[in-house]
Amino acid sequence: MSATVLGAYRLVRGNRFRVGRGVIANHRLIVQGPGTVEVGDGVNLFAFGLGRRTRLVARKPGALIRVGANARLNGPFIQADTLVDIGPDCILGEAHLLDTDMHSLHLDRRTNPAAVVETAPVVLEANVWVARGAAILRGVRVGEGSVVGYGAVVTSDVPRRVVVAGNPARVVRSLE
Repeated sequence: MSATVLGAYRLVRGNRFRVGRGVIANHRLIVQGPGTVEVGDGVNLFAFGLGRRTRLVARKPGALIRVGANARLNGPFIQADTLVDIGPDCILGEAHLLDTDMHSLHLDRRTNPAAVVETAPVVLEANVWVARGAAILRGVRVGEGSVVGYGAVVTSDVPRRVVVAGNPARVVRSLE
């Protein structure tokens, strides 16, 4: 990452933006919100392609987005109210990861400002590949070495070393 870009993010975000050694990014990286973003050594945040942006939004003061060493993020939109933890060596295309429903699902959500919004951490274990158009929703853990197919909507945990696809996502094959 260029010293200018890194300096600008640190100036604005202070210690809420931590970057390891050898991280690369381009002008298409967007880091927002009052929470913390931690990026491990050797991470590639270099989004390419027309209109693609890598967006990391830690939406609340206690929120944490953690990106493990040697991960490759090419245009995902990651939003955390609590925790989104991306393990080492993961590859993420233009997908959406969020640990919250964003809005209450209660029937009185439009009239009750105290209606509960559900949140739960999202965890990608090591060497997970998430294809373009996929959505990984609150409370999901994707097991080590798994692949989330194009456009999949993941609403429950994914075992290790499998391919999931569809809406809702289901295991379509093993990678053993």
